[in-house]
Amino acid sequence: MTDAASCENVRLYFERLNALLNLEDLTLRRAVEKFDPDARLLAIERMKGGVSADVHSLAVEQPDGNKSRVVLRLHGETHYGHNAELEFEILCALFRAGIPVARPVSVDTSCAFLEHPYLIIEFVEGTSEIAESTLEARIETMVEALSTVHSVPVSVMPSLPRRIDPIPEILEFLPANAEWHELRNYLRQLQNSAFTGPDVVLHGNYWPSNLIWSEDRIAVILDWEDAAFGDPLSDVACASLELRFIHGMEGKRLFERAYAKHRSIDADRYALWVAYVSSAALKYMGAWGLERSREEHMRQMAREALRESAACLL
Repeated sequence: MTDAASCENVRLYFERLNALLNLEDLTLRRAVEKFDPDARLLAIERMKGGVSADVHSLAVEQPDGNKSRVVLRLHGETHYGHNAELEFEILCALFRAGIPVARPVSVDTSCAFLEHPYLIIEFVEGTSEIAESTLEARIETMVEALSTVHSVPVSVMPSLPRRIDPIPEILEFLPANAEWHELRNYLRQLQNSAFTGPDVVLHGNYWPSNLIWSEDRIAVILDWEDAAFGDPLSDVACASLELRFIHGMEGKRLFERAYAKHRSIDADRYALWVAYVSSAALKYMGAWGLERSREEHMRQMAREALRESAACLL
C-alpha cells in the first residue's frame, strides 16, 4: 500500500469515527431533552464498569445556569437482567423506602431517541475503593446497609423473581471435570432444598464496586438488575466471595461474622449458596473482560470456595 493510500485510509477511518461520535452526541442530547426540555447537554463521559449496561455520565445545564450531572444507563445488546422499565420501578420503590439508591429521573422504552431502552438516574459523587486500613469498619457498614435492604417489605416492591433454591443452577454451573462428580451426585439426590423462610428483598449482586462511598457512609447502592425476592444468604454468599477476590480470606470472614450479628447463618444453606456463586463465577468469568492475571487469581479463589462448600456439604 502506498503512503498516499495509507493516509487516505486513516483519514476515512477518523471521518467514520467522528461521525459515530457526533451521532452518539446527537442522540444523547435528544435523550436529555426528553426528560428535561429546558436542559442543555454540556458533556458526555463513558463511565467505567457497566458490564450489564452501557453507562454514560451527562453534564447538563439549566437556563438559569445551574449545572448538574445525571447518569444514563443504556440497556444495549449485551444487557442482561431486568428490563429498563422494571429496573426503574425497583429504584423508585427503594428510593421511597429510604434505601440509598440514586434518585431515578426518567425511563424511556420507546427506542425513539436511542436504539435501546434506557433510564436516567441522579449522579452521586464518591468512590468504590475500600482501603485496607478501613476494611473492618467499611464491611460493618456494608452489612448494615444490606441488612436494611433485606428489611424492606416485599409488598412495596414491584413483582420480582424468587431466588430460593440454588441447586438447579449449581448443577448447570458446575465444571464437568471429575473433581465435582461427588458433589453433583449429592446435590441431585438432596431433598427439600428450597428456602422456607420469609422472602426478603435481594440486591442480587452486592459487592464493593456496586457501592459508592461518601466519607464513611454508603451514599448509593448501584445496579439492581438482578434484584429478586428470596433467601438472604444468597446476597451474603455473593458479597463474601467478591470480598475474598479483593481482600482475601480476611474480607470474607469479616463479612460473614458481621452479618451473623444481624441474622443467623445456617451452615448448610450458606454452603449451597457459596457453591452457587462460586460455580457461576467459574462459568461466566471469561465474559467479564478481566485482565488475565486478575482472572486467574479469581478463578483460583472461586475453586477454593467451591471446594470448601463441597467439604461442608459432603
